[in-house]
Amino acid sequence: MGCQNVRMWPFRRTPAIRAGSLFSTWLRPVVPDGHGSLDAFEAAITEEEKERLPKTLGKLAMDGVERIYQVRRHDLSPDREGLAFLDALLDAEMRMKLTRDQDPAYPRNLLRVVATEFGCIVGEIYVRAGKGTWVPRRPPNLWRSRLALRDGEYDPFLAVVTKLSDDREPDALVRRFDAAP
Repeated sequence: MGCQNVRMWPFRRTPAIRAGSLFSTWLRPVVPDGHGSLDAFEAAITEEEKERLPKTLGKLAMDGVERIYQVRRHDLSPDREGLAFLDALLDAEMRMKLTRDQDPAYPRNLLRVVATEFGCIVGEIYVRAGKGTWVPRRPPNLWRSRLALRDGEYDPFLAVVTKLSDDREPDALVRRFDAAP
């Protein structure tokens, strides 16, 4: 029996799902009716909203912690240990569960909801550790909020989406937290 150059299985290589592509497809900004552009909508944020929205982000973090407990029966701690759990939890398998039978154009798609809640968890861990403060954006685009750190800005929502992409790096959430002054 000789070695033949026969292709037995038609292997298909699926292209890698990059964080930027995942973010732009599944977390598109929503511009409410009556606002011409996203810039005009976000520029209209009031002082009252700037004070109230960090509490809203904290509430979304609590919703995410509750979701983790309901699904995984894990009591997430608001510290480095909690980030390590999220680092391990967020992977391509989780992405498949979040995108299966979902429409990326639907503003409440499951990936957007989970990325928002988990991004809020990451951000709240920084806030509670005294490493940063929220720079909020207006609903329904709270996931566009950032953290102001001593060494610049940090996007916890992009960090979560990156963990769900094929760009993921082991322990990236924990390493960034440890590096923040």
